[in-house]
Amino acid sequence: MTEPTLGLVTIGQAPRTDLVPELRATLPPCRIIEHGALDGLDAAQIADLAPRPGEHAVTSRLADGGSAVFGHDQALPLIGEAIARAEDDGADVVLLACSGAFPDMPHRTPLLLVEQLAHHGVAGFGSEPRIGIIRPLPEQLPDALPAWERSLGRPIAAADAANPYADGESASAAAAKRIAGDVDLIVLDCMGFDEPMRRAASAAAGKPTLLVRSLAARLTAELLVATPPRG
Repeated sequence: MTEPTLGLVTIGQAPRTDLVPELRATLPPCRIIEHGALDGLDAAQIADLAPRPGEHAVTSRLADGGSAVFGHDQALPLIGEAIARAEDDGADVVLLACSGAFPDMPHRTPLLLVEQLAHHGVAGFGSEPRIGIIRPLPEQLPDALPAWERSLGRPIAAADAANPYADGESASAAAAKRIAGDVDLIVLDCMGFDEPMRRAASAAAGKPTLLVRSLAARLTAELLVATPPRG
């Protein structure tokens, strides 16, 4: 039987060599095709997408291993185009690999939104653990906190920022340590955070620490095994 195809759509540029190996460790056998919202754009074109006054900022990895910060609203049509390319390329399921807030964008195949997967997964822990989140950019926290609180039905106990694309394990550990005294559980709330960063954060804080990429991968795996390949 032909393996199903996962369309991995990044809001930055493909390929995501930092992400795909960890996803494969969790996913069932499948073909992965990658498309990025910023694919084909040069540095000047990406710079033109810098957040405008009042626009929410997002960040993602670029094909050269660097990263960029750009405007959420300006990226939306580019993300929509990347989703369409993934579907045209044969995707049976599309995973939008960003934990920021995105609308239910036009799609022809099942589209998984990481923010929704992560929020509802963590909400399943019930009302007891005090939740702390770590986002890449400090300026993202005023938007991220209310979104989490709506999903959880209670306040986030603490929050901090560490950019996984620029600062790595040391920054993740430092951010986790800063909020450790106020939380029972930490969520590394960006698809850029990886397993070494999770281990570093958990060790520094002495608290269980979750990766949204792992939550997303596990739920994506459930859908892939139940999805017959197209054609």
